[in-house]
Amino acid sequence: MNIITNKYYITRTGEFATDANKKIAYTLLGLSLCYHDYIERNTTEYISVFIGSSIFWTFIELFLNITKSRVINPMTIKLRNKFKLPVNKYIGIILQGTQEGGVVTIIGLYFGDRLFSLYYQSIYHLIIFYMMMNMLYKKSKLKIRSRRQINTPSSLMIMGTVSVYNAITIYYNQSHIYRIITMFLSMIYISSVWTYVSYKKMFRNVETEISDKNGHYNLIDTSKNTIFNVLMYDILFEIGIAYVTFYNLFIIHLPILHKS
Repeated sequence: MNIITNKYYITRTGEFATDANKKIAYTLLGLSLCYHDYIERNTTEYISVFIGSSIFWTFIELFLNITKSRVINPMTIKLRNKFKLPVNKYIGIILQGTQEGGVVTIIGLYFGDRLFSLYYQSIYHLIIFYMMMNMLYKKSKLKIRSRRQINTPSSLMIMGTVSVYNAITIYYNQSHIYRIITMFLSMIYISSVWTYVSYKKMFRNVETEISDKNGHYNLIDTSKNTIFNVLMYDILFEIGIAYVTFYNLFIIHLPILHKS
């Protein structure tokens, strides 16, 4: 595996991000967790993280849509399991950004804060179980909907910058270390389960391109070790460390709302 000369892509297949009902349900789940934490601890930290990460991820989804990096069929909302109504393209992008950003971040933070509570971990695993069953229920399709290179110079630079930012933030805010670590572990756990099931269902895979003598890149078979390494990089850095950034941004440095 040569991260400098080779190109590594994470691909996604099948139909995803088309069910508005599930997006709305996940959004309500995220807001419910925010509200419960507000009642329990009398702080608006969670809603600050939820709003900030949702806005941030919505812009990412908008960029992927504009650049055609991700091809998604129009989102629809089901009424009484009989009628499907199309959802406006940009409302769909907001729903997708809210789930990928706000909801995922809050789930990691909420259950990370309650890592050693048997009651809350039971709820956490029910959510994970639902997520797994939902993926297992879907039919595997081989048509690639998203193909993203993970080792472009810009992406590696951004990931390096984010890692340094998080390290510096933790160094100067050591009272937050425990929460950051438990959130990181929570994110790693749920994303590992999701990635494994997605890979086994062929919803997620890795492609490799190598350069020939003329500088042209050609697709080759990807080894199991390379698949494992690329997906672990995605889990540890592009999910774990990247989502911890939202904690550091919207709780420590730029709280959108503040009450504690």
